Amino acid sequence: MSGGLPDNEKIYDEEISPVLAQIGRRCRELGFSFVARVEWEPGDSGNTGFLAPNASIKQKLADWAARADGNVDALLLAVERHARKSGHSSVYLKALGVPENPDRS
Repeated sequence: MSGGLPDNEKIYDEEISPVLAQIGRRCRELGFSFVARVEWEPGDSGNTGFLAPNASIKQKLADWAARADGNVDALLLAVERHARKSGHSSVYLKALGVPENPDRS
């Protein structure tokens, strides 16, 4: 398609994204965490999300994965940063040398 957005991206931008943003705003008002990732074509996607201050590690992982956009290094870096700050009980992180207890010095 010349000079314009592909149909699926246009539909996402005009119809889906605004609805997700509205849901995200309402979730924020209620103190809920919200993560949505939409892929309209392989490799073409958009994210909408908000993490409440008390978000669980499950929700944080979903958010980090969505934001990493398929980049495993970015996802693992987010996991490692969180583990160094908050601690962890992961055998994989331990094998990588990430301390189980955060450095509180």
